[in-house]
Amino acid sequence: MFTALIVDDDPLLCNAMRLKIDLVNQESQLGLDEVITANSAYEAYSMMQKKQVDILITDVQMPYQSGLELIEAVSKEYPDVQLVVLSGYSYYEYMRSAMLSGVVDYLLKPVKLRQLKEILIKCLENIRTKRNSQEDMALRRKQTLDYRTEKYCSALERGNLAEAGNIPEELTFPYFYAAAFRTDNSVSFVQLFQEFRMEKEKNAGLLACHLYDTRQVNVLLFNTAAEDSAVRSYLEEFCAFAASRKMECRCAVSQRGLSLEEYPELLHQARHTLSYQLLERFSVRMSKAADRQDSTRYSSELFPKYIRRIQSAFQSRNFELINVFLNEIFTYEFFHDTHATLADIRNFYTYYLTQAQDLAAAFHMDLEESRHFSDFASLDEIRLYFKEIHYRLQQQSEKETDKAQYVISTAIKYIEGHYNQEISMNDVASAVNMSYTYFSKFFKEQTQQSFSEYITSVRMREAKRLLEEDPSIKIKDVANLVGYESVYSFSRAFKQYYQMPPKNLREK
Repeated sequence: MFTALIVDDDPLLCNAMRLKIDLVNQESQLGLDEVITANSAYEAYSMMQKKQVDILITDVQMPYQSGLELIEAVSKEYPDVQLVVLSGYSYYEYMRSAMLSGVVDYLLKPVKLRQLKEILIKCLENIRTKRNSQEDMALRRKQTLDYRTEKYCSALERGNLAEAGNIPEELTFPYFYAAAFRTDNSVSFVQLFQEFRMEKEKNAGLLACHLYDTRQVNVLLFNTAAEDSAVRSYLEEFCAFAASRKMECRCAVSQRGLSLEEYPELLHQARHTLSYQLLERFSVRMSKAADRQDSTRYSSELFPKYIRRIQSAFQSRNFELINVFLNEIFTYEFFHDTHATLADIRNFYTYYLTQAQDLAAAFHMDLEESRHFSDFASLDEIRLYFKEIHYRLQQQSEKETDKAQYVISTAIKYIEGHYNQEISMNDVASAVNMSYTYFSKFFKEQTQQSFSEYITSVRMREAKRLLEEDPSIKIKDVANLVGYESVYSFSRAFKQYYQMPPKNLREK
């Protein structure tokens, strides 16, 4: 039988959690004998000195002493207690720190019964099975080294040397390699690699730490005394191991580094080498010095015909033609026939993305952060990425067209209903919910006339109609009917528009 202790400075939340645990315990017959509560870290620690507790569920933010401080104290004094964090905060770094203190898992407020049940079952299984203590300690040391190494390398990558601190002292071998992996399941990668390295690293000579890359690429940092061939052999064995578990795995390895301080460059090499999967199939590929040479050709030199036509298609917003080019260009056959290098493809990708971003800017759209070239696993994936962007641009274009039609038709209707009065552009802009400045620019783009020119054209056409249909009408009356208070102003405008004074039109 087991006892669970809930710690939170809010008594109502403690009681609510106790009722939830009782409900889950009864429905699933978990075997919990007692659920007790405490409203502070000090009270909880005092209770544990008097009573055996098997599961501790503690809040993060509490006065006087935090939940993390309680966890650290309990993990040292009572290492067998299963620790669970209860928090309204899901900050990544905080949770990683808590995990290093022995936390099994965490619950986010408001706590859901299903999640609570899963974590309680997990804690009880840990208690019942009690893994071998030596293996558990080795795994804990490995997790700690992974975390410290990841923190150091992440700080280096950001250029924050002060935050990086000291190089983990366990990394004592002379060489360093970064390996970037593309898989179809990142969670499976972590689990499989942990299984694999427990066997392989008993041979010593190679220490591997798993790092989480910000671009959703799994990264291994190798600290080893072995040569390139040994690292490659190790990784090929892992890829074969992953394949036996039905997980496709591709790996790119940096050149050899002599210090962990070279990590940002090693990672860049590995990411770049991983991009070669666009041109060739491989399980493991080692970085070469020649891989880093940028193309001396620009896209306009390599694909001159397509560059001009693509630019024209984007400028004219011809999405049907844009998709035709996309399906023709981003294929293995196209780049093979043009003898394009990886750098050439990257340059063309950048050019194409710039065209899409420029069009999005014209629509006042935010395409969010663009994907890095090395993130793509295939040319098909690049093509799909651009098709999604095209779809969004086309949808926005149709909205803009509908909006333009609405704005212009509303503005013209307003003008034609008030042309015989004094019309203010500010009144029309307000009628279509636009600012004065934006409406002025928008109206001219859509009609190829300024607002005042369009009003004049409406007035002149109406004046011409009146003069032609009623020979007896006075020019003064025509001027008043089309919105002019002065016959002189009307006559001057009429002559400028039709290249003749109104009386000549009547005579003609």
